[in-house]
Amino acid sequence: MPTPPVTHGRNNFDFLRFAAASTVVIGHGFWLSGRLDAEPILQLTGFTDAASIAVYVFFVISGFLITGSFQRSRHPLDFLAKRALRIFPALIVSVLFSVLVVGWLATTRDTGAYFSDRQTLGFFKNIFLLTRFELPGVFADNPFPDTVNGSYWTLPYEAFMYLSVMIIGVLGLLTRSVVMATLVVLVLGNFLLLPQMGVASFVLHKVFSLGMFFFAGALLQLAGPRIPWRLDLALAFCLLSLAAIVWQTLPVLHLVSLSYVSLYLAQARVPLLHGFGRCGDYSYGLYLFNFPVQQLLMHSFPDSFSLGGFLLVSYGLTLGLAVLSWHLIEAPALRFKPRRKALASSTPQP
Repeated sequence: MPTPPVTHGRNNFDFLRFAAASTVVIGHGFWLSGRLDAEPILQLTGFTDAASIAVYVFFVISGFLITGSFQRSRHPLDFLAKRALRIFPALIVSVLFSVLVVGWLATTRDTGAYFSDRQTLGFFKNIFLLTRFELPGVFADNPFPDTVNGSYWTLPYEAFMYLSVMIIGVLGLLTRSVVMATLVVLVLGNFLLLPQMGVASFVLHKVFSLGMFFFAGALLQLAGPRIPWRLDLALAFCLLSLAAIVWQTLPVLHLVSLSYVSLYLAQARVPLLHGFGRCGDYSYGLYLFNFPVQQLLMHSFPDSFSLGGFLLVSYGLTLGLAVLSWHLIEAPALRFKPRRKALASSTPQP
């Protein structure tokens, strides 16, 4: 039998987002410490790693929740206001932290040359979702060189997905059939069209690959009670995905299985996890701050940590910043969100 509609405060979305963000932190640690050879998921699959899977989980959850958020919004401007208040306050602080603290501490340039460099000024374009990774004289000798905050790369795609939902919704086309058609186009483009045409564009590949997971989540939101959320199906999808990894076949199975399993776990009745986020939602802060923290640790103490020690210390420092970001920046900003529209649907607000 399908589970009842998800109720605010009676689901595991906060826990799942926190777990996904934590996985990104740990996954990035293998890359940034120069120990990618020890990353277990990459060793198992040969084509993806834990951080990438966690990003896909984020996009599935985002598609599910953002679609519900648009449906409850009184007006498209309300929807945009909610999205902007969630994304930009912490992003602005993260950019300032990267430039004024991390970059300034790590640069090989003198202070005047660093702050007057066009590359430093260009880094502030990240506030407007124009991704820039480098700061002058920063992290050139790190195992993962020159990149100050690689986490920023997903944010423009996330914003693009939000706008896509809004445009489709404003046109009155936010329906199961239209979203299904969109998902089919994205799947065919990702697995057939782009490879056969030899398209090398990173942006196009990511629009299609991330878009698949986002619109899979959107479709599961719109399908509502028609979806049978069952443990046996979740386990079956896990086995199918494992089989696809072992035999390197039918990669589309990962889209289906990861989407279903992620949202099953988010809605499963696990009372201990229902109140996980009552102290705060630290997932976005973990995602935004982990990369510069890990890069600064590798720059400042290149030979001081074992891999385990590096992962543990960097996670602790990042979590501390995420807690501060939530309580000082994110939560106060969210108090300005427009009032929710009272609807029968009770999917949790993102």
